[in-house]
Amino acid sequence: MSHPYPPPRDKRGSRIGFTTGANAAAAAKAAALALLGEPPREVDIWLPAGWRQRFVVSRLEPRKEGFLAGLIKDAGDDPDVTHGAEIQAYVTFASADTLEGGEGVGVVTKPGLGVPVGEPAINPVPRRMIWQAVREVTDRPLRVVIAIPGGEELARKTLNPRLGILGGLSVLGTTGVVKPYSTSAFRMSVVQAVGVARANGLLEIAATTGGRSERFAMRLLPHLPEMAFIEMGDFVGDVLKAAKKVGIEVVRVVGMIGKVSKMADGKTMTHAAGSEVNLPLLLRLLREAGAGSRALKEAEGAATARRFLEIALEEGLDGFFLNLTRLAQERLQAYIGPRPLVSVALTDFEEGRCLAAWPDREVYRG
Repeated sequence: MSHPYPPPRDKRGSRIGFTTGANAAAAAKAAALALLGEPPREVDIWLPAGWRQRFVVSRLEPRKEGFLAGLIKDAGDDPDVTHGAEIQAYVTFASADTLEGGEGVGVVTKPGLGVPVGEPAINPVPRRMIWQAVREVTDRPLRVVIAIPGGEELARKTLNPRLGILGGLSVLGTTGVVKPYSTSAFRMSVVQAVGVARANGLLEIAATTGGRSERFAMRLLPHLPEMAFIEMGDFVGDVLKAAKKVGIEVVRVVGMIGKVSKMADGKTMTHAAGSEVNLPLLLRLLREAGAGSRALKEAEGAATARRFLEIALEEGLDGFFLNLTRLAQERLQAYIGPRPLVSVALTDFEEGRCLAAWPDREVYRG
């Protein structure tokens, strides 16, 4: 069979894609059909999102006592690391139903993921989708092995090692659908990371907006173990809701001025495509911090939050950083309610120096 590849992603596009779990379910159905003597070129499955979806089968091969089917994952315009990866299912008849992880599928080694320790990292909804798909074609007991060739390498670009998922990727998805810029797989891994931290006894976490801010946060908060640091990207709202749900008591948000300024503007999803920096807000805060006419004139022509940071540093306006951080903290605390306690720290870009924090600057070293 030919191996169709998904079209390239448009970073500002709106084309939906389909989760690893949906592809695994479709691959399992294709392999089961081949096992019954009906090798398909396409299969359709029911998605939890509420409709049936057709998938093209890119690989279908006899292997020992069963069949191996593969689908090329199309994540739409979502920046998913598994876009273009082949999701495989090997299916044989068996004495009892079993679901296993093969090459490139990680193994759960820590509690808090909704999957027992020692099991393949195939989440509950994809598990149900896989069995629902194969039961559409046969009631006979089956052994299903899900694999993602190259998955161990791809997993290094995800939060899986931090979550305690070792040896490969997670098979994720709650609806079967990936919406552009939802970065649904990443969002789910962030939420899982909060659950893992709590399941391992932590009551305080540090949520960072990127890899560099995470490195800075680890230096500023040496009292926290590595598991407490969660690279949340743009999903501050999801982190706070997950922390509230599992009983985390303190969430320390550490970031740079672009993301922190969006939080100060009341944004709980801070992706550049969906929320622009409120430059008039930054100008107001600069004025309230006592900026002179020259600095204000310079700021009026500024196009980025970073330029505001540079102006405030040049003018020695520490009050600008403090007021920005306090406003971000107040907005996030109002969003989530009295618990968990939210603390926000703002760092510079190069050294990771803490420019301001609210309400507890003394906790952050440096």
